[in-house]
Amino acid sequence: MERQTTERNMRLLVFELFWAAIAIACYSFAAAFLIRIGGSNLMVSLLTSAAALVNALTSIPFAMLLERISQRRSWIIGSLFALRIGHMGLIFIPFLPGYRAEAMVALLLLINIPVALFNAGWLPMMGDIVPLSRRARLFSARNMTLGITVMVVTFLMGRWLDAAPFPINYQLMFALALVASLLSTVYVARLDIPPSPVVARAPARQRMILNDLRAIVHEQRPFVNITINTLVFNVAFWMATPLQPIYFVRELGASDGWLGVWLALISGGQIIGNLVWPRLIERYGFSWVLLRATAASAIYYFLIGAVPDLTLILLFALLFGAISPGVDVSHFNILLEVCPPERRAFYMGVFVTVMNLGFFLATLACAPLIDLIGAQALVLILAGLRLAGALLFVVNPVRAATIEAARPA
Repeated sequence: MERQTTERNMRLLVFELFWAAIAIACYSFAAAFLIRIGGSNLMVSLLTSAAALVNALTSIPFAMLLERISQRRSWIIGSLFALRIGHMGLIFIPFLPGYRAEAMVALLLLINIPVALFNAGWLPMMGDIVPLSRRARLFSARNMTLGITVMVVTFLMGRWLDAAPFPINYQLMFALALVASLLSTVYVARLDIPPSPVVARAPARQRMILNDLRAIVHEQRPFVNITINTLVFNVAFWMATPLQPIYFVRELGASDGWLGVWLALISGGQIIGNLVWPRLIERYGFSWVLLRATAASAIYYFLIGAVPDLTLILLFALLFGAISPGVDVSHFNILLEVCPPERRAFYMGVFVTVMNLGFFLATLACAPLIDLIGAQALVLILAGLRLAGALLFVVNPVRAATIEAARPA
């Protein structure tokens, strides 16, 4: 791809994320909204676990579908538009006479079908249109845009939700998210997406899938290692997705305004992190950063479990946000490089499927574990599990030839 085209695509990827970040910030209050409309702890868990199950069931089939299609542009943009429009249903949830929580979970479950199709095309595409040498800077710019926008919008939305009457406060916020997400889709549609390699498929589809999976296990050890390590490492993060709103709102008495500040500080920390981690990556390499950032990320869970004070948790959120870009940028780049370029869609489909199965089981287990041992004790257990997952990257290392070659001397 020509340098001018690459530069244009990189600019568009930053611009689209600005608008997407507004929507992301608004939708980050979804769990709190579910609690406000009467959703139980189980419903809050299902909000994420059901979505993960849909992604787990559809990621590999969608990846195999796209592997046979050279021109994936219409599939990527069409699925993105479908999932954006699907969120419109959140605006109308309060008008239902009953079963609002159940309807919200069902809606988001259906939306995740186009989400899975979009990811099957989008994630491999990122490796195709952005060369390895430019990715750290691009992802830093995207993360900076995401962090600044989410920080401002979550803070403002938290204030708005506290000031305006329910449910119109949430409905107008979701309307803003819808408009912003559609503007993001316009920028994605302007990307110059090159044709992708096509993989020929034999008629015996199921046998082919099994053969592909066996080949991955036996021949692609770096991919297997990063999949296992990430699965264990992310259990704490996945389970904390429904756990934190329950812990903060139900046990510590957090308001919507506090949640807005909490989310804003995480984003503010990400801004700081995105100023630091890319420089460390350029100096020491992706693997060096991944090992240290994953270990540091466990600190947040220890702190919020050991110190259940809403004011101090806001400071811990800033720390967590600063660490997260180190994990995200280094991990995603290593993941892209351990996937063979011609099979990247299938490999990413396998990875996403495994992660979503873990996400589904972790979030589904959240509510019963809260009832069994309590939210605070569960947070501390997750901290230990997060640290164990980080240590896996040391004892079960991930090595990719292109990453090693790109490592600074």
